[in-house]
Amino acid sequence: MVPLPLFKLAALFVRHVSKYGANHIKHQAHEHARFRDFAARYGQVIHQLNMRLNVALLRNQDAELRAKEKAEAPTVKTEEQVKKEGELLAKYGTTARPSNSTKEPPRSIWRRRFRPLPEAKAVDLFADVVGDTFILAVAGGLITYEYWRTSQKPDKNKEMIEDLQRRMEELRIKEEELEAVEKRQQERVHLIEEALRAFKDPKTKKPLLPTPTVAV
Repeated sequence: MVPLPLFKLAALFVRHVSKYGANHIKHQAHEHARFRDFAARYGQVIHQLNMRLNVALLRNQDAELRAKEKAEAPTVKTEEQVKKEGELLAKYGTTARPSNSTKEPPRSIWRRRFRPLPEAKAVDLFADVVGDTFILAVAGGLITYEYWRTSQKPDKNKEMIEDLQRRMEELRIKEEELEAVEKRQQERVHLIEEALRAFKDPKTKKPLLPTPTVAV
């Protein structure tokens, strides 16, 4: 009988229940007053971070540089512009009008403040992020536990290979023992043959075991 995959069924059940847990978190974010304030505040933080990431990913620095160079490129001056520059040169000694304002450095995207979301949308955003994080955490925990549980199980293929290696080693040892026994038996037979060749028949005066002739 094939065993039921109880762990997989339990994992599916936990994942299904985790969705209800995520929905409960979203519901509490709207119903609970203190939780709603907390969700609205950090929902705005998530919104600002999300907007900055989107702008950073979509920003085309090459296009901005080309537009800046095009704006700063010199153009053909009209007669009126030449006349104004002459007046400025005579009055101030330069063609640029003095200004007390300093050029502001370009602001970093990560310090930029975007328009905040309405409170309800900020709460929804925070609740969605927390709910999805809860589901991912449950799924990640199940995957980690499954990996740990699998790593604790003995490897059947490894056990089969080790068993085959053990049997092959036993066969090799038995084969060596049989070869040693056969060698000892051959030595005994050789000694018996030598002894028989040393004894002679009293009647025929020939060895009891004739010397083998080598075939030509």
